[in-house]
Amino acid sequence: MGADLQMQKKIFEEFDTDGSGMIDSMEIASYMAEHYTNFPLEAVQLLISLADKDGNGEIDKKEFADFYKIILASVNSEEQGLRNVIYTATSVAENSDKISGKRMEQVLKCFGVKRQIDKDSYDKAEFLQEISRFIPY
Repeated sequence: MGADLQMQKKIFEEFDTDGSGMIDSMEIASYMAEHYTNFPLEAVQLLISLADKDGNGEIDKKEFADFYKIILASVNSEEQGLRNVIYTATSVAENSDKISGKRMEQVLKCFGVKRQIDKDSYDKAEFLQEISRFIPY
């Protein structure tokens, strides 16, 4: 097993506090609260939704590789503030510095905003401006 896979396994086990083989929102919220300040539950839900391919609301071992990339990029982001962390996580999930309209809807939904997006994509400045309406920092 390569070093990166070993690290992923170790971190998965840190998140999966109940040993179920699945990481749920409460386990992620607990981990993030322990390691990072000002990380609201809505942001936790977004991180899950970005990596949750089967839509069951939890991250399994197969989905964890994507989740790991998203978390790693988010927590290592040089730009602080929740909006920047959300942009970083979303751009990693998109595998692009442009955020699709569909992905923007997903982000907004996690923060309780239900709105149809007609725009095809958002660059970083547009994305940050759009989400600044409901994320103060």
